[in-house]
Amino acid sequence: MNKIVLHLATAGLLLTAGSCYAVGALSFSSEETVDSSPATVWKYVGDFNGFDLWHPQVRSSTVKGTDNKAGAVRTLKLSDGSELVEKLLKYSAADTSYTYTSLKGPFPIKNYVATISVSPTADGKTLMKWSATFDAVNIDEDIATEMVAIALNGGLGKVVTNFQKPGAPDGASAPAPAAAASAAPAP
Repeated sequence: MNKIVLHLATAGLLLTAGSCYAVGALSFSSEETVDSSPATVWKYVGDFNGFDLWHPQVRSSTVKGTDNKAGAVRTLKLSDGSELVEKLLKYSAADTSYTYTSLKGPFPIKNYVATISVSPTADGKTLMKWSATFDAVNIDEDIATEMVAIALNGGLGKVVTNFQKPGAPDGASAPAPAAAASAAPAP
C-alpha cells in the first residue's frame, strides 16, 4: 500500500513540475473599477494578443500558436524599442481571465507569472484585476516591485481612461498618473 501511495505521489509531483512555472517570491496586485460592463471590457482586454490596443507602453503584439489557447507565445514590442516574449498558460473566456508568464524581457525579474481578470460590480461596472508574482534579479526587491507596479497600473489606468464617461470629474476612477505610466514598460 505504501509503495502504491509513494508511486502515485511521485507521478503527481512529476506531472505538476512538468506543467507549471516557478512562482516568484514577490507579488503585486492592482485593481480598478471600469465604467463599463464586464462583457465590453473583456472585449477590449481579453485578447492575449491585444496588449498593443490598450497598454500605453506596447507598440505592437504578434503571436505564434493559436491566440487565446494555452501555449500561445506573444512578442510585444515596447515603446523604448525593447521586446517582451510571454507565454499564455491558461485562458478562460467563461471566467474572463487569463494567466501568462514571461519567457524573455529587458527587466531585472524572473519567474514572472501574471493574471488579468474582469468581473462585475454590484452597480453594473467592471472590476479589473491584474496580479503578478516574480523574483528580483540583481536589484532591490522594492525596486523590482515598483517596476511591476508602474507597468500594471499604467495598463489599468489606460483602460479606466478609455471607458471614462465624458464629463466625468477628474480622478473619478483615479487612473495611474501619466508620468508613472510611462516610466516602465509592461512586464
